[in-house]
Amino acid sequence: MKQKLLAILILLPLGLVSCVSTTSSSAPSQAAYEESAPVGNAQTYVGSVGVHSAVFVLTWQSDGNVTGHYYHPDNSGVIFKLRGKNTSLGELVLTEYAAEVQSAVITLKKSTAHGLIVWSGKMHNTEKHEGKVLDVSFTRKADS
Repeated sequence: MKQKLLAILILLPLGLVSCVSTTSSSAPSQAAYEESAPVGNAQTYVGSVGVHSAVFVLTWQSDGNVTGHYYHPDNSGVIFKLRGKNTSLGELVLTEYAAEVQSAVITLKKSTAHGLIVWSGKMHNTEKHEGKVLDVSFTRKADS
């Protein structure tokens, strides 16, 4: 199972196209979005969606666009694609896709605590996915 998941993660393209316009001439610096996350490099975060543990892999772009995916390591191996944008300093809105269909919108705020960057907020599932609202939180060490 671990080998299958690893193979899926390696083969999963992270080059998703953002649904947000990138033509802004006054794009904030990358540091305004996620300090110490190299632009264009995937960063791994750990946390939870509802009561389930989750691993998030996000790629931050200099224009504020974010792409990636997440999965539940204790579940079926389903990988949810993510794309979105930092709407302002410390705010992140991600759209979740399951089987190429929008399944949720995740709204997060950034904070720091004890040397950790913490993103936390709510996931609003679509009606097709029961309209549930779940807590979401994930963390990455600030110095990694």
